[in-house]
Amino acid sequence: MEIPSKVSVFNRTLEVKGKAGTLVAVSEHGFYEVSLEVKDRVHTVLFPIAETVVIFNDPLPQASADFEVER
Repeated sequence: MEIPSKVSVFNRTLEVKGKAGTLVAVSEHGFYEVSLEVKDRVHTVLFPIAETVVIFNDPLPQASADFEVER
């Protein structure tokens, strides 16, 4: 994963459900630093890792298998 990256954020405590944002950092202190637009302004929000789901908007590239597994 590359940072910064576009993500969707889910957090029950703040009632955030799929809000688009930019993941700026993952702290060793247990939080995600995310930039979110709130009322037409961009704010930095610190989400606790244990209570937050972050989904990256760019899917992983498909790996093509150049081999066959014989069973």
